Amino acid sequence: MIRESIVITTDLKNKPHIVPMGIIFEKKKIIISPFVPSKTFLNLKINPYAVINFTDDVNVFVDALLGKKNFKIYPTKRIKGYYLKNTLSYQEVKATRFIKNKIRPKFECKIIKETSNFPFKGFNRAQLSVIEAAILVSRINIISKKKIKKEIKYLKIAIDKTAGKNEKIAWKKLIKKIND
Repeated sequence: MIRESIVITTDLKNKPHIVPMGIIFEKKKIIISPFVPSKTFLNLKINPYAVINFTDDVNVFVDALLGKKNFKIYPTKRIKGYYLKNTLSYQEVKATRFIKNKIRPKFECKIIKETSNFPFKGFNRAQLSVIEAAILVSRINIISKKKIKKEIKYLKIAIDKTAGKNEKIAWKKLIKKIND
């Protein structure tokens, strides 16, 4: 199963890198599979620790995707890393195995510590649509513009029907990125 999350890795100077990413959960294994080359990949190669954040704020996904840097973060308790201020929960993980691949290698991780800050009350359809649109935007150079526009048209139905202010703000940022 893949769960959409915000992954924070750090370099050797402990500088955080924050990125939205689908994380693979298989039984007792967690797999982070970043593209090569990416900052997440490079960080995990030199520092095998990461923090997987779970949030219901879709603007965090969009802002991280679009390169926002000034997130409010706090140091984690067990590893030398960071978690997002308003994250619902997070997992401090250590990569214990590296599986080579030229495009998307895999870092198998074990959970060092799990922390729950707030209860998850579920996503509405607009939140899910924003996350799906963010995934499309992250692949803007891979997927045809025609396919992206078709998918966005469908996802907009849920935005129009169920979005609150937060989701509308996130949606506008993604549409601007697509149109640029």
